Amino acid sequence: TNTNKKIIRKVKKEKENAYLIDFEFKNSKNVHIIHDLRLEHNGRVAQIDHILLSRLGIEVLESKSFNGIVSIKSDNSLEVKYKEKIIAQPNPLEQAKRHELVIKELLHDNNLLTNMIGLKLEISSKVLFNPNTVVLNDPMPNDFVKADNFFKDRMDSINNMGFVQIYKSAFGLQKIDNILNIANFLISRHKPLNFDYRNKYKIKQEVKKEIDIIEVETICPRCKIGKLVKREMKNKKYEEKYSSNSFLGCSNFPKCRYSESL
Repeated sequence: TNTNKKIIRKVKKEKENAYLIDFEFKNSKNVHIIHDLRLEHNGRVAQIDHILLSRLGIEVLESKSFNGIVSIKSDNSLEVKYKEKIIAQPNPLEQAKRHELVIKELLHDNNLLTNMIGLKLEISSKVLFNPNTVVLNDPMPNDFVKADNFFKDRMDSINNMGFVQIYKSAFGLQKIDNILNIANFLISRHKPLNFDYRNKYKIKQEVKKEIDIIEVETICPRCKIGKLVKREMKNKKYEEKYSSNSFLGCSNFPKCRYSESL
């Protein structure tokens, strides 16, 4: 169905962004990446696409991908044009900011938001468009960026940090191991959700009915042709005849109607 295809496309595009992140940062000792993190704290829920942790701080990354042509409006909401049809989309940056707030509260309540000299860990948010998404805005508003451009710029910034930048960074006076500890803490608070897409999108699933038949090596004593097989009773009027819902019947049914109780 069209709904199935949309879900598959969405997951595929998010995986492409995750691949780009891993490709750029997998060999970096200064960066830790978390994908598909779900947090619950103080009655708030955050389903986060990607989190990038480094000495620069924490960046909450919201992945977006569209087959249509995207326009970012003045209020940061989106309009996506598919041929002659235009569909409005809510502000994705606000969603990322809400996720950012959950992380801040969670780290604050667990004494992880500030370092040993009281400086706060910087937490920010960005919206990442899949590189294949066409966005009309040039330049894009702040905190909106194509995924491939963001990863390259961020990698250069992290690897080229000088002593002054590190000193000014909220966690610059601590080892990168402390960032790893925060990453492990966030992962430990992951609350996975088994989402029922079939129920939400009313996806029909075809289920083939199968008859539970278990063959046994016994020839039918009546017709001498078929074998006795295990069957389940379908008609309640015969319940008194047998001691259970299962019985042995001839595999040559309906030509042979022999049966016996298990």
